[in-house]
Amino acid sequence: MKDSKLMDFRALLERIVAGDERAFSILYDLFSADLTKHILSKVSDAQVAEDILHDLFLSLWRNRQNMLEIESLPAYLYSSCRYLILAHYRSELKRANSKEIEDLDILDETVPLEERLHYRYIIDIVSNEIENLPEKCREVFKLSRSEFVSNKEIAQRLAISESTVEKHINKAIRRLRDVTKNFLLFF
Repeated sequence: MKDSKLMDFRALLERIVAGDERAFSILYDLFSADLTKHILSKVSDAQVAEDILHDLFLSLWRNRQNMLEIESLPAYLYSSCRYLILAHYRSELKRANSKEIEDLDILDETVPLEERLHYRYIIDIVSNEIENLPEKCREVFKLSRSEFVSNKEIAQRLAISESTVEKHINKAIRRLRDVTKNFLLFF
């Protein structure tokens, strides 16, 4: 059964690589409903889910010449969705980052004063601990978490290896976890 499904996808992929728009439409019909459900379970916004799905299939069509290299079509599609969802959240974080984190819930009058003060206290602890990190570790961590620069780009900018970048980030996260372990359950 598995081999016949793989062969069916293989034949479909061959037609798509040849530029067959009908075959591409069949591929879309086969996977769009399940992929949309999957994306919606991660983003909770129908419009965003639709945009991600369309971006996925647009990318597939544009890169159709490479489709025969795909070994498992469903795995490839779900993996691609995952990357597009992560890219969506990264762009959302960058947009939200234009506001200072210190101002987010502190000014919200609907949040009880005690919670706002507690939140502010935790932010101060984290900010102070970040500033107390060793210089290179602090620089790497800020590039990674505040500016959303990839590990590879950080390594290139600072002329260090990617593994060193990862070690600095892990060291910073461990320190922040230790400092906030009594305050946060999710950090």
